[in-house]
Amino acid sequence: MKKNLLKIPQQILNRINAFAVDDVVVAVVKRIKASEVGNYRALGATLAGDQLILPSPFIPPVAAGRYSRANVEGKEVVRKDLPMVTKTFSWESPNWGDWSNGSHTHYTTRDVYQRDFIPPKEIELSLTLLEQRDGPEFVVRFAVDQVLSKQAPDFDADLLYNLNILQENLGAADVFESTTTLAQYLDTVRVDWEILPVGNVDEVVRRMLRGNNSASEASRNTMKERLNVMARFKPTAFIAGTNGFLRYFGAQFGDNLVAFENLSYGNALYLMYEHWEELSRRSRVDLLKGPRDGFDRIEHRDGWEQRLETLLDEHRERN
Repeated sequence: MKKNLLKIPQQILNRINAFAVDDVVVAVVKRIKASEVGNYRALGATLAGDQLILPSPFIPPVAAGRYSRANVEGKEVVRKDLPMVTKTFSWESPNWGDWSNGSHTHYTTRDVYQRDFIPPKEIELSLTLLEQRDGPEFVVRFAVDQVLSKQAPDFDADLLYNLNILQENLGAADVFESTTTLAQYLDTVRVDWEILPVGNVDEVVRRMLRGNNSASEASRNTMKERLNVMARFKPTAFIAGTNGFLRYFGAQFGDNLVAFENLSYGNALYLMYEHWEELSRRSRVDLLKGPRDGFDRIEHRDGWEQRLETLLDEHRERN
């Protein structure tokens, strides 16, 4: 069972506020290796040779969590905001402890809270294969099969409900405009890079974070500190990238020499060499599980600046 969202994340709200349309779909795009398909068996995904077999839209299993259970069984809400009511309860007991002698009824009366029953929504999940890559590796869209309107009075409650359906079943959730094409969904698994000229670091940070009003002051200061370190080693350009909610930043020191990091990735910088754009599309987990070819990971411990300088000098000398 995945941890539920107690409220709508701010980055989700920021994303929705930037949408050009009112209709919203809760969905997420995942890259799945053939060896990982078994992790999605509960959602009906199977592998036949090198082919990924996906189910028709379906109601997610109740075992995934309390939202998935309520989606099938409904739920009762205790109304502590209303006056208590008197209710009589009854139960049967055997006469003299033996059911063969018949039974008699007991009654008890007590005050209880009123309850509302919320019927099950029975919303469905749909799985769509967006792309199959060598490996094989599959890019799959997981979507709640319901369109939500921002103008609806229950939009926030329905949005939180649908986000938690995905969160429980996948451990991740995102939102898209209802008009998003499959090609645009596919683009969310790639990093779109922007090359920024070397200049005043404060201005670079401002440009990197434009449109992202949720960035905290601590995040801004950390970006500024780390970009100032990179600036000491004379980069040819600064870089900024986005992939879903993740925002990358760093510096380019040559065609095949890029240092970048993401504050959501943890306390480390990635120095990438050949094919850095391809490597940057892989998740942090994928990078760390596979061979460390084509990149070095530098943790932000004491001396990380010297480690970065040494690796930059070594690579420049070889090239």
